[in-house]
Amino acid sequence: QCLQKKSAAGKRETEREKQQPRSDTSSCSLQRPAIISPDTLRPATAGSLGLDLAAAVDMDITNTEPVKIPTNVIGPIKINGQAVGALLLGRSSTTMKGLFIQPGLIDADFEGRIQIMAYAHLPPLRIIKGQRLAQLVPLPSLIAQTTPLQPCARGDQGFGSTGDNLACLTLDMSKRPQLTVQIEYKNVQITLKGLMDTGADTTVVSSRCWPVEWPTIFADATISGVGGMTIARKSPLLTIYVENRRIKTAVAILELPDTVAMLVGRDILGQLGFRI
Repeated sequence: QCLQKKSAAGKRETEREKQQPRSDTSSCSLQRPAIISPDTLRPATAGSLGLDLAAAVDMDITNTEPVKIPTNVIGPIKINGQAVGALLLGRSSTTMKGLFIQPGLIDADFEGRIQIMAYAHLPPLRIIKGQRLAQLVPLPSLIAQTTPLQPCARGDQGFGSTGDNLACLTLDMSKRPQLTVQIEYKNVQITLKGLMDTGADTTVVSSRCWPVEWPTIFADATISGVGGMTIARKSPLLTIYVENRRIKTAVAILELPDTVAMLVGRDILGQLGFRI
């Protein structure tokens, strides 16, 4: 059975009068419009230095990768009718919930939708539309009279639109050294090609290659070395054969790229005598 809360209509008039109108500044009405004018931004209290920013959409964050959370504010930010820049910072209540806001700078000539760049420390994490996540601290421009490198205004371009191109080195995971690994559980064996030298601390088997009849256990710890920190499922104790040697260990079960069946971690390589 479920306990039902008393509806507002069933309360006495005196009970409703005692309710405080503003007990939590980290959330707001879900019915606010999708886009609001920057002129309507107001500080939460008379002593506040920042202007609150809320998420414009519901969002589920399922990993530790940075994400952009759209707000319902379109630039430029104006204070008393004057366009100003602003420093975007996270709210302390947001950090305590495990969502880390990356600081950002909003230029005075930015005319696009303001977005919050953030990542979840321990995903999954759900963002609710209307939830206040960050704040804008207005900044006066001390270089307004300096000649800019580009004569045109920024407009609605952001996130590195005026920066130099970045070249990143990409390593083909399929070209890493490989080992033929046999995994045995209750007299049933599978054979996989495992990649070495991947930086993984724990051996990981792709969920795509894990037999559906083999059990898994929820892991209360995180797997480090595979794209940062990731929550995975764990296998029972297995017998693993590598290069005519037998090892007893458990592995993590995690989604991996289609071309990768297994990452051989330091837990197995150390027992084999490899130095990483």
